[in-house]
Amino acid sequence: MRASSNQQEPWGVRWRSSTYFIVATMAVAMLTDMYLYGFLVPILPFVLEHRLGLDVSLTQRISTALLSQTALVMVVASPLIGSHADRSGAKRAWLLFGLAGALVGSLILAVATSLFTLFAGRLIQSVASTGLWVVGFATLADNVPADELGKMYGFVTVAIGVGTSGGPLVAGILFDIGGYWVAWSSVLFVIVFDVILRCLMLERSRETSVPVRAEPDGQDPEREALLPPSTDPEPQVSTQAVSEKTGIQFYLCLCGNGRFVGGVVSYFCYAVLTASFDTTLPLHVRDAFHWGSLPAGLLFAAFQGPAVFLSVPVGWLKDRVGTRYPTTIGFALLVPLVWLIGVPGDERFPWAYEEKIGSIIYSVSVTCIGIVICLLNGVGMMEATQAVDEIEGENPRIFGPNGGYSRAISVSSISWTLGIGDMRAVFIHRLLEFKIVCAPTASEADVFWWSSEMRTGE
Repeated sequence: MRASSNQQEPWGVRWRSSTYFIVATMAVAMLTDMYLYGFLVPILPFVLEHRLGLDVSLTQRISTALLSQTALVMVVASPLIGSHADRSGAKRAWLLFGLAGALVGSLILAVATSLFTLFAGRLIQSVASTGLWVVGFATLADNVPADELGKMYGFVTVAIGVGTSGGPLVAGILFDIGGYWVAWSSVLFVIVFDVILRCLMLERSRETSVPVRAEPDGQDPEREALLPPSTDPEPQVSTQAVSEKTGIQFYLCLCGNGRFVGGVVSYFCYAVLTASFDTTLPLHVRDAFHWGSLPAGLLFAAFQGPAVFLSVPVGWLKDRVGTRYPTTIGFALLVPLVWLIGVPGDERFPWAYEEKIGSIIYSVSVTCIGIVICLLNGVGMMEATQAVDEIEGENPRIFGPNGGYSRAISVSSISWTLGIGDMRAVFIHRLLEFKIVCAPTASEADVFWWSSEMRTGE
C-alpha cells in the first residue's frame, strides 16, 4: 500500500529500494569484505616482524593461524547471527553494524603492536564478515525476484572475485610506493564508499518486496530440486494453522527438504574441489614440469578467471532452467577432467609423461575445470533460498513472520567453510610455495634464506 498522505516518502525511494541498487550494494559489501581480508596478506610479514618484533621463524605459523581464524568464527557465529537476523526482520541495521565492526577491526589491526591486539582486531573483523555473508545473502533473497536470483548471485560472485584478487594487489602496490599507512588508507576509502551505499539502501517489507517463490503445481521438471523433496504421507493444507519452527526444529525441518540437502552437499563438494587446487597446484607443476611462479600464477588465473565472465550468464541459465541440471552436468564433466589432470607426469601413462605434452594436457584440463565449475557457483545459496520458499509455500509462516533465509543461508555458509577451510589462509602458503616452485632443487636452507629475504625486504 502507498504511504498515507500525512507521511512523506523517503528521498529517492524508488531507486534506493530497487532490486538493482540493492544487488549493487550487496556486491560492493562482499567486495569490501574480501578486499579487507586479502589486503592484509602482503603486509602481514612486515606487521609481525617489524611492528610486533617477532622472530622470523614464527611468521608463517602465526600468519596461517591469524588468517584461519575466520573459518572457526564463521562455524560458531553463523547460526547465532542467522537466528537473530531472522527474528529482527529488517536487515539494514545488521549490515550497518557489520560494517562498523569491519571498520573497528581494521583500525585495531592497523595500530596493533602486540599479538593480542592483532588477534582481537581479526576476531572483530571475522564476526563482522560472518554477519555480512549471512545477512547479505538473506537480503538478496528477500529483495530479488525468483526469476532473477541466479543472475544477481552471478553479479555478486564477480564482485567477490574482484575483491579477492584486488586486495593483495592494491596493498602490495601501495605498500611499496607509499609505505604502511598509505596502504591502510585504501581500506578507509573502500569502507567509506560501502557506508554510503548501505545508508542509501532501503529495504522493502517482506510482504511487498517479492512474492513467495513457491513452485506451481505443474512445474517444469527441469526446475526440480537437486534431490526430490521429502514426501509427507499427510501433507498439511496451506490454510491450516501451523506452529512456528524455532531452534533445532527449524533445522530439522529444513534438513528434511531434499532441495536443501542437495544444495548443501553440492556446495561442500564444490568447496573441497576449490581448496584442493589452491593447496596442490603449485607443488604439482613444480614436480611434474619444473615450472616457476609465473606459469603457476597463470594457471591460477586460468582456473579462477572464467568465473568473472561466466558467473552472470550461468546465473541467467539457472533462472531459466533451475539449478538441478546445470549442477548435475557440472559434476559429471568434472569427473573425467579431474582424472585427466592427474595423468601428466605419471609414469603409468607414457603418452602423457613427456613434459611438453603433459604440460599442455594439464593446462587445458585446468582451464576446462575453471569453466565447468562456473555451473556450480551459488548452488548452496540458491537451493537454501528456494528450499525456504518451498516449505513456506506449503506451510505459510512456519518460519515466523520474517522467514528463515538467514538461518538457512548460515547452514549453507558453514558447509562451504568446512569444505574449504579458509581460502584466505592459503594465500600465505601460496606465496611461500611460489619461491619453492622457482627453485625445484632448492634445499631447506635455500628456502629459509628466501623466506628471510622476502620478509626483511633485503
